[in-house]
Amino acid sequence: MKEKHIVALHGNLGSSTDWDVLDLENLQAINLWENSEKSFLEMAAALPSHFGDESPILMGYSLGGRLALNTFSSTEDSWSGAIIIAAHPGLCCVEDRMARRISDEVWASRVREMDWSEFLAAWDSQGVLSGAASPTNRQSLESRSMEIALAFENWSLGKQEDLRPRIEKLTKPILWVTGEKDEKFTALGAEMTELNSCITHKIVPDCGHRVLFEKPDDLATLIDDFRDTLID
Repeated sequence: MKEKHIVALHGNLGSSTDWDVLDLENLQAINLWENSEKSFLEMAAALPSHFGDESPILMGYSLGGRLALNTFSSTEDSWSGAIIIAAHPGLCCVEDRMARRISDEVWASRVREMDWSEFLAAWDSQGVLSGAASPTNRQSLESRSMEIALAFENWSLGKQEDLRPRIEKLTKPILWVTGEKDEKFTALGAEMTELNSCITHKIVPDCGHRVLFEKPDDLATLIDDFRDTLID
């Protein structure tokens, strides 16, 4: 039996090579920065959703998880299932969305105006990321800074709908992964299991929001176990 392919979407200030730490076979990592001028709906249409006769698994971390949720909830029939890692299903009220849009516009301005190393330090100082391991290859993303700034504006959580009504109707299996110390996103993961019984929430011990970098072996095991349940 052949393992399902996985289409993987990296997080903000990440790259397609981030997934290398998992050492997984049959994984196609997408470089999101090549598409930051597109909307989420346009991105969904551009993702490779078939490998021959096989429907792959869609996986995303953080920003990529948000994109994966948006894509999966609108094109569910194209996929075997989804793996959502430390992602947000959407803000519920207009005021929160407006505040987030303003915040992301500020981050976009910082990308364009600050020294890259200073910008990365400011990004890492956020509470949700404090004390977490940082990706090692982010300095090379300086050449992508204008695309990253554009992504802050085009892909702001404040510009996206609350996906809960769509998530509630999904029928294919979803693995939702969060870090034990990431209280906000772990609470969101628990909420999603109450919303839809197709969602299985796994909490990785002793790590925060950056599950991919803090506990890659634990995450790879969860992914492989989930993929094994989807073998035709």
